[in-house]
Amino acid sequence: MQSSDYALRLIRPTGYAAKTSIVVTLSMRSKPAHFLFRNALRWSALIIGLLITLSLAGYHLYYARGDQSSVIKRLDYLLYDWRFNLLHEEQRFERADANILIVDIDERSLNTVGRWPWPRDKLAALTQALTEAGAVVVAFDIMMTEPQPNPTRDLQQRARQNGQHNLADAMEEFVPATEFDRILADSFCCIDVVMPLLFQDDPGIRVGQLPQPILSLTPEQDKRLRVVHANGYTASVPILQEAAITAGSIAPKIDGDGTLRSVPLVTRFEGDLYPSLALATGMAYYFLDAIELKTARFNSAIDVIEGIQFADQFIRTDDAGRVLVPYLGPQGQFPYISATDVLEGRIDPARFENGLVFVGTSAIGLSDLRSTPVGPQFPGVEVHATLLNGLLTGDFPYTPVSAHTIIASLLLVLGVVFSIISSRLGPIGLVTATGVLLGALVSINFYFWAEQNAALPLASSILLTLALGGLHLLEGFISERRNKQHIANVFGQYVPKAHIDHMLNDPDAYGFEGENRDMTVLFSDVRSFTTISESLSATELKDLLNRYFTPITEVIFNHQGTIDKYVGDMVMAFWGAPLEDPDHALHALEAADEMIKTLDRLNPELAELGYPAIDVGIGLNTGPMNVGDMGSNFRRAYTVLGDAVNLGSRLESLTKFYGVKILVGPDTRARIDGWVFRPVDRIRVKGKQEPVAVFEPLGRVEEVDDHWFDELSRLETAYRFYLNQEWESAREVFEQLAKHSKRPKLYRVYLERIIELRSQALPEGWDGTYTHTSK
Repeated sequence: MQSSDYALRLIRPTGYAAKTSIVVTLSMRSKPAHFLFRNALRWSALIIGLLITLSLAGYHLYYARGDQSSVIKRLDYLLYDWRFNLLHEEQRFERADANILIVDIDERSLNTVGRWPWPRDKLAALTQALTEAGAVVVAFDIMMTEPQPNPTRDLQQRARQNGQHNLADAMEEFVPATEFDRILADSFCCIDVVMPLLFQDDPGIRVGQLPQPILSLTPEQDKRLRVVHANGYTASVPILQEAAITAGSIAPKIDGDGTLRSVPLVTRFEGDLYPSLALATGMAYYFLDAIELKTARFNSAIDVIEGIQFADQFIRTDDAGRVLVPYLGPQGQFPYISATDVLEGRIDPARFENGLVFVGTSAIGLSDLRSTPVGPQFPGVEVHATLLNGLLTGDFPYTPVSAHTIIASLLLVLGVVFSIISSRLGPIGLVTATGVLLGALVSINFYFWAEQNAALPLASSILLTLALGGLHLLEGFISERRNKQHIANVFGQYVPKAHIDHMLNDPDAYGFEGENRDMTVLFSDVRSFTTISESLSATELKDLLNRYFTPITEVIFNHQGTIDKYVGDMVMAFWGAPLEDPDHALHALEAADEMIKTLDRLNPELAELGYPAIDVGIGLNTGPMNVGDMGSNFRRAYTVLGDAVNLGSRLESLTKFYGVKILVGPDTRARIDGWVFRPVDRIRVKGKQEPVAVFEPLGRVEEVDDHWFDELSRLETAYRFYLNQEWESAREVFEQLAKHSKRPKLYRVYLERIIELRSQALPEGWDGTYTHTSK
């Protein structure tokens, strides 16, 4: 069916069969497209959801283990810190029975002893004091990578350069007393000392002497094992390393957001494994020379570390041998003793009995403060003490080796199930399901953390749930908008947009039941329409009406009106229903005024097409009206009824009689401020006994020129003569008005009426009411 045929059938059907044909045609044309769009939208949402699911699952299978800085990883960092602190209690992690202490080179020590670095005889004195106090292991968190020059040797060299050889020889006996590296090394004789070791990525950096490794890998293990590895190192000077029992790495694993959450227990360098400082200290405490790695086959090319057997404790690690730091709380979980107090003997020896002592610094200027989940300024030396405590108790949080595989499987199941469920739920149900699922995921994750110390990734599960929930909410939103558009397309030519939006957005507040409201009705009719229709063919007439009705309807809609019906060339509209509009009279008048202006713009276009000009009369009336969905079981319409409606129709028909474009009733006039009205007449229309005053709107006050105000003043005078039956005086003024007015027909009506009335005997109390005997 062509569009033009459809338009004609819509205008010209007769009988119930014709109406049925229209409905069937409309359904067959619109319903498939609507349902095809909805199905395509649903499948698109499912496919996008599946792609999101596969992307997140693939991230965990192939990328997450080495990721440091992606959005997902950074969210996991934040969630880890939040979970760590939210569920952290004083006894969250077990405290070891061992006496772990920190000798702190703090600000007071620097002020007393002198600026850093200290001469190594001071460190020797510190070591000697700790030995005498009963400490069993001392671990230095202070790098000593270069030999300290002997000051006596320097003085001897200067003396010889000045020719003072006897003085140089005389200082020879002081040389041993200022060999500070030897003095420090000799202080290690009676206590187990663990030196620091810093691994580097740059293979060109190889400074100092490495300790003996704790495990040498076979070539096959070296090739397959996934473990933190280094290409270079910075270690202690040989004289110190040879005197120490071992050394341990102090390189933490700083996460992509700059926070220290985990530390590698072992690091691979050229096929050998070296311990962390905490692990080396624990091995020294337990007199261990080696450790046992527990590994698992990840795939045909990679083995991963599941954990480390340390004494009688099995320490679970991630797949690269890293452990999460079991922070006991903010800084200060271990005793801090100022280094200056140790050097000056202001200590209780009993406090160091069997002590495991870490020597480090909390001084701000020495740059060993770390950002951690429990504080932004956490001394690095306490991190090592915390790790040692965890090694001795075996109490570590951990990320299972299979965590990413588990999460990937969970994401796949979650994505499929949630997509199936989401397609069956409405918006409220979908939001509820999303919230419940998020709560369940967080609760399960927290359970494993609280009960098993298992730190499982959470961000991707939350992101997937929110993404799928948001995606299907968006699908529902788009589908709903499509439904609205579908309804708007079907009914929009009859009902204003505000009506449709209100009905769709708040259906409970919208009803078709009949009610009585104060409203304004508008009738507009094309003058001489019969003559126009006889001069045009059916196609031309249809085209002319379409060109007329389209802008007129747009004007009514723009001014919040509702189209009631089109009857031939007549348009009926009303204001104040279905939406409440306290300014319905003003909006109706503004619409009428805009309709006249629209015709002024439209008629030149019609003339160019060879069509006759269109002129209309418009009647407006305000008052109580019955509004609602009225009709039969076969056909209904949302319309208005009542005496006020009938008067509006009569006013439209009287516009031609009085030679005006617009006539308004008295209630309409009374409700509008800021407009100028010309009194037209006091009339009694057919079928009504009560007379009413009618008016012609001239425009807004600021738009009406002085000529009109002068004319209205003279009209008032003429009408006063008219009511007083001073016919000659009235005639003279009306003739002057007719001669000079822009719209003189009204005054000619009065002149003709005066001729009739002056020959009649008018009743006592005559009020000038004129009775119209035709519609």
